[in-house]
Amino acid sequence: MYLSLSDAVCRVALAIHGAVWGAPRRRRTQARAADCGGSAEQLPRDDDAFRHTLEPLPFAILVTNKDGEIVLANAASEKLFGYSRDDLTGASADMLVPGLRNGAQAALQIDTASGHALHAVGGSRDVFARRKGGSEFPAEITINPLTSHSEALMLTVVIDRTERHELQRNRQELAHLTRVSTLGELAGSLAHELNQPLTAILSNAQAAQRFMAMDPIDLDEVREIFHDLVADNRRASEVIRRIRALLKKGELEAAPLSLADVIGDVVLLLHSDAVVRGVRVFLNLDPALPPVHGDCVQLQQVVLNLLLNAFDAMESHSVPDREVVIEASVDDDGSVRVAVRDRGPGLADDIVEKLFTPFFTSKRDGLGLGLSISRSIVNMHGGRIWAENNVHAGAAFYFTLPTRPASSDRAEHLDTASEFRS
Repeated sequence: MYLSLSDAVCRVALAIHGAVWGAPRRRRTQARAADCGGSAEQLPRDDDAFRHTLEPLPFAILVTNKDGEIVLANAASEKLFGYSRDDLTGASADMLVPGLRNGAQAALQIDTASGHALHAVGGSRDVFARRKGGSEFPAEITINPLTSHSEALMLTVVIDRTERHELQRNRQELAHLTRVSTLGELAGSLAHELNQPLTAILSNAQAAQRFMAMDPIDLDEVREIFHDLVADNRRASEVIRRIRALLKKGELEAAPLSLADVIGDVVLLLHSDAVVRGVRVFLNLDPALPPVHGDCVQLQQVVLNLLLNAFDAMESHSVPDREVVIEASVDDDGSVRVAVRDRGPGLADDIVEKLFTPFFTSKRDGLGLGLSISRSIVNMHGGRIWAENNVHAGAAFYFTLPTRPASSDRAEHLDTASEFRS
């Protein structure tokens, strides 16, 4: 099971709390609170061990009551949000994470009568937190109730994810630049792919003009020409759509999608390039493939990189031997596995482990980024990618993608929207 950093820190804090707040101590504190008219608005004064244990932790930890008011904040919280301990104590948690109170109560199913959490859900969320000056920053939070307490208290771990956010943005920029570069290299074949339907449209339009000049007009021929015009127009539009999709720049758009459609779009986009190189491409796709959850453009980039590598690997072979087979099937664990097999020279043992290393390339003019970016994309989707030599000839590149629903932990990290953002 995938465990986020905030989830792990939260579990550690809960374990610490359980260790320092035993049942006998809890009963004594409850008795003193009853005798002295103690309130649930604050943590018991003798819970110093828990407070002191949280202090050296490098992550912001907040403890809030059933009204969403902060009753405990460690030193890392002061540093992260810019407020003093006095400012934080008694303040609403929504001041730091807008919507945190309502989101926490809904997630933890707070009993409105007792104020206690019915169960702990765990799992991290990506949100936008707010500093004292009003600036927002991406954060990862995990919320859980302090079930060993007699009071209805919730523990929230907040981790600043600004650096991760910037790293992800830089990766997306790099992936986009490599897509643009790849399409630039394919400009000639893409122009040919687009020119074919445009030439057919021109020829059919000229034929229609000739038929229209005849007396009588052969309407059946004209109807057939118009049908061909529509088909060629759609073909040209599809080429443009595929090019625009790969040139698209923006945030990840995770959604259920058909991997067979992803592969089919890339194969059609590379059709002219394959013809020019004398490469035959064969598809062996399981018709019962389940949908995967991911970003269509980025997964297209993975297939595009692997196919172009396969084309390049067979440049020194005679044309009859230039074959690429793309397979897609369901693995035993339920994930979808894709294989791109070529009939090239295969992979030397000493480079197999280096293939996915950034800037490693065996090509004279290569940048060594295609496979590295492909690995990042596949890993981000919760899958894995690797390469092996075929039994008889050539090499095969494999990648797998999970089919679990969008509510899974990794899918939540792939999504960029935040349910708490105001």
